[in-house]
Amino acid sequence: MSMESEVAAQIYRLQELHNRFAAGEYEEMNALYSEDFQGTLYMPSSGTIETYNAGQIREGNKEAAAYYKGQRFRFMFSGVTVIPQSENQAAVSYGITYINGAKVVRALSLETWRKEADGVWRMIRWHEEKGL
Repeated sequence: MSMESEVAAQIYRLQELHNRFAAGEYEEMNALYSEDFQGTLYMPSSGTIETYNAGQIREGNKEAAAYYKGQRFRFMFSGVTVIPQSENQAAVSYGITYINGAKVVRALSLETWRKEADGVWRMIRWHEEKGL
């Protein structure tokens, strides 16, 4: 399997795992973040940029799973692009559409994934720009 296919498979798994928040699940998602993870999230509603390390993103996913448990919503990823940077690292971009009832939020995610010593592709960097 090519690097592009392997990384894209992780991205689509990440989409599935976002949708599993409704069942209160987050542990498998948290395993996809490297210990070296660094991330930023732009929130246009407040005009702020939030920063996250590995512990903070994992705690945020735990809180999101508790918040969304039992709700009906959908995360959809589109336009996944994987650009190899080296034999074990790739840059990734894709659009995100979040739908919860009449509420629709769009975002763009820019990420870097690395194949770690155990052979698993994990996210090491993330920047997401949310829409209004």
